[in-house]
Amino acid sequence: MTKYQCISLFSGIAGKYRAVARPSVGKSTRSIASTTISKSVISSASLLSPASRRPLIVTAVSSLTKSSSRSLYSPPKLENQDFYLENGIPQLMTKETFKLAWVDYQEYLAKELTKRTQETRFSSMTPFKIVVATALHADQAALFNFASLTHNNHFFFDSLRGPDTPADTAEPLPAVFNAIEESFTNVEELKAHMSGIAEAMCGSGYVWLLQSPKKKLYVTATYNAGTPYGVEHAQDFDFNSPFSRSRLSNVAQRQQNLLDRDDAIEGKPMPLLCINVWQHMYVNDYGFGGKAEYFENWWKSIDWLKVEARLNAVSANSFRARDRQLL
Repeated sequence: MTKYQCISLFSGIAGKYRAVARPSVGKSTRSIASTTISKSVISSASLLSPASRRPLIVTAVSSLTKSSSRSLYSPPKLENQDFYLENGIPQLMTKETFKLAWVDYQEYLAKELTKRTQETRFSSMTPFKIVVATALHADQAALFNFASLTHNNHFFFDSLRGPDTPADTAEPLPAVFNAIEESFTNVEELKAHMSGIAEAMCGSGYVWLLQSPKKKLYVTATYNAGTPYGVEHAQDFDFNSPFSRSRLSNVAQRQQNLLDRDDAIEGKPMPLLCINVWQHMYVNDYGFGGKAEYFENWWKSIDWLKVEARLNAVSANSFRARDRQLL
């Protein structure tokens, strides 16, 4: 009987698959299924060549027996990764820092996801789904952290300019510009707001620009492996402070909705842009006191075309548009 390797490409939070069968090599009785996380989860670049935009890959190696099934995660290759490895990210970071912050770090996160999801119900989930599924479970804190960091770090690097990025995308494009003016008066106010939060953070984390369910833009910070989405680890409230049992119940229901319903992400705050302020992102190039300069250079390195694509997808009435471009 002919054996095949089945390549299944995950096309979004909605969970649609398309499969491509091809002959396998050798006498192995195992089938290999590679599941690629949607650009809706960690890439916004449907405007770019699909072949060059490969999100985090989940390779599930399934035996004919359940006992030997496992999952393998591997990091994606960024659109401009070869250029970054050779030249660094112009104005932002050296090639040594890029290799550390993206290649080495993302490989480490992928290995941890593989180790912690083998033989579990999480083995077929994307990092985004793992974040939602584990956020309220203290015994899964480590898995939540690695999944969230995997997603957040990719979101950051996916928003940066490359050598072929059009020059006219170095400033906010019309839709984003108008949204910024409606929420922050002007672009400089937004920049100062994000810079101030980043500079004030005493520790690792991210600073995010998000759109609220009411279509207003706002800025928030997530510390360490925190997530900006509408789940408990989004740090909506401080668990060291009193809060009602009903409030916790509402959070739990919100997270279950995200898992159960493909369109449940509608009506949630959604990220458009972020800066990674973990120390390994800037200390080698800028020094311990160089966060402000790092922020300035990051601002010059934003690909606003991608931010605009995310905003348009978030604002669209169709979940499918968001599903294709959001993250």
